Amino acid sequence: GGGGGALACVHLRRGDFVDECRRYEEEARSGHARGWLLAHYERGLSCLPSDEEVRLNLQALGAAAAARGERVAYYGSSDEPAALRGSQPAGTQVATLADSAGLLDAFAAASPEPLHRSVLAPVVDQLVCARASALLLNVFSTFSQLLMAHIGMRRPERVGFVRDLSELAQRDLGVHVDFWRRQNPFDPAKLLGVQVAWDAGRLRMVAAPGVVADV
Repeated sequence: GGGGGALACVHLRRGDFVDECRRYEEEARSGHARGWLLAHYERGLSCLPSDEEVRLNLQALGAAAAARGERVAYYGSSDEPAALRGSQPAGTQVATLADSAGLLDAFAAASPEPLHRSVLAPVVDQLVCARASALLLNVFSTFSQLLMAHIGMRRPERVGFVRDLSELAQRDLGVHVDFWRRQNPFDPAKLLGVQVAWDAGRLRMVAAPGVVADV
């Protein structure tokens, strides 16, 4: 018994982000980094979460959903699905498109126009995640921004096509958006910072279960 079910979309980048995030970190240490980049790091947000950070963030996502009385089914959008499968907290299973590769191939084969899986897969990920009520995204990723834009189009008259979702928009849409956060070096069982929400184009921090707040 208890709480309703909810779909949680988890967007994890690997691949080209290994080099991309390294360049971001080098810029952040350079002394002349762009303001938005420094702000993300100062808030404890992660560009390339480690396996342990993936586990801790999924754990925090589950705790937040439980606090809302929701039972969560996890869907992972990732260019390396194995990175999600190998970092799941006990009792958590993250399904990915790779689990249904046969269906994807069959759909592509039945298409009247040539359709490669590499083109189809990101579209399916976007459409599935657009139906999620909880999202764990990468604040550095334009793919994550596009996911929020799809969700905003659920209410075109109130929210519309946007790159971020304010707290008001999230309430209006019935969604909860979080971003990957880094592990706390002083308490490795917890994460740095707090949950964040876009509010009028800026990140606003709010309390989160099991997370150490900035002081």
